Amino acid sequence: MRVDENRARVTVVVLVVLAAVVAGVDGRRHRGILVGARSEVKDVRTNREIQELGRFSVAEFNFHGGSEEEQRLLMFDEVVEAERQVVSGIKYYLKIQTTHSDSNRVQVYDAVVVVKPWLDHRQLVHFTPSPSYSAN
Repeated sequence: MRVDENRARVTVVVLVVLAAVVAGVDGRRHRGILVGARSEVKDVRTNREIQELGRFSVAEFNFHGGSEEEQRLLMFDEVVEAERQVVSGIKYYLKIQTTHSDSNRVQVYDAVVVVKPWLDHRQLVHFTPSPSYSAN
């Protein structure tokens, strides 16, 4: 019976230590980013990954989005603002400056792209004219 008591005590101690370790770890943080919260991407204009996501968004819109008349009218200029949000993957909120190829009119679009790097997958989930940004 003494062996069972010692085993039970050791099990309780291990569980208490494990619970203390788990409680002390902020499991909601990932690489210094609060999971689920948006964070600003710095140096957007020089960030190659962000600019490539902007190109991808415009190409996807030109290929799949809008009416036939709208398709292939947008030319990518640059991403002017970006935020990232850690979800099941990384969700990027982009403000993309474009030029309409038929009129040379500059317009900014809001785009949302979900990236799952472990699957080498990106998906454009939103692309609309931005009501809150005016291009210079």
